[in-house]
Amino acid sequence: MKKTATSIAALLIAALSLSAQTRWAVTNLAVNFMREAPDYAAELGDQALMGTVVKIVDEESYWRQIISPEPYTAWVNEMGLVEMTEKEKDEYIMAEKYIVTADYSTVREKPSMRSRQISDLVMGCLVRELYDEKDRPSRKGSWVEVMLPSGETGWTPREDVENYAKWLDTRKLNAKNVLAIAERMHGTAYMWGGTSIKGVDCSGLARTCYFMNGVLLPRNASQQVNVGKEIEPVTRKLEPGDLLFFGTPATAERRERITHVGIYMGNGMYIHSSQQVRISSIEPDSPDYAGRKPLRACRVIGHVDTGEGIVSMYRSPYYFGE
Repeated sequence: MKKTATSIAALLIAALSLSAQTRWAVTNLAVNFMREAPDYAAELGDQALMGTVVKIVDEESYWRQIISPEPYTAWVNEMGLVEMTEKEKDEYIMAEKYIVTADYSTVREKPSMRSRQISDLVMGCLVRELYDEKDRPSRKGSWVEVMLPSGETGWTPREDVENYAKWLDTRKLNAKNVLAIAERMHGTAYMWGGTSIKGVDCSGLARTCYFMNGVLLPRNASQQVNVGKEIEPVTRKLEPGDLLFFGTPATAERRERITHVGIYMGNGMYIHSSQQVRISSIEPDSPDYAGRKPLRACRVIGHVDTGEGIVSMYRSPYYFGE
């Protein structure tokens, strides 16, 4: 009886230990729609691009609740994830990858646009780089061979991707480069919870513009307002690339509420996602005035990896390990 009790106790301890282990996964769709509840009718809260490392914290039917690097907690369907052990996750992070630098691309079964599509891709997606027998990147003409997180292989136009590590080494965080990404997204439809060129909300636009320059911002405007260097007074010391925040000012009865963010372009103009990605003015007498006065502003450029809430990809364990 004592031996049986000891065995049961050992099994319980082992089960508890197993349940306490972190469940890891990598996203396997170009854009994974992260919903606030395990239901397709639920509100969209965020998007996770292909190749993003996430934690699985719960499941219900074919839904998995994940925590993305932002961090953001929401639900995605199981087919959008490839679950991995901690070792597999670490190996994936260290593997050579391509980052998609084109607005849109595809993975095809064969190196031809006439071949069947395996997956679509968007700017910022990550896929594994494959090598030939001479340990060189596998290529055929103007195509490179890639591997999805699922292990499925295919071909992508060479001009649409760059080696991820080399790409990151060439990133120069300045206003010109941040605004260049914003201009590429000009006219993109507004989508609540969107963080990709398929559809983007205001804070998603800010995050994408900095993401494509090697920098990770928090997800929401109410979080972004608390990072970097605060600029005071708001409209007198602005520089291109600064983040402008809008909302409801504080009163004696309620606290300030930040509900919108844009990226300052200079000369009183800013680019933001409001109905669509567009350019507006902070000057009330301008024909481009959008009816919003900025409440606060912060500077990201020059304040990365300084303990002010802004992290470079190189310093993130989700992108380059620890």
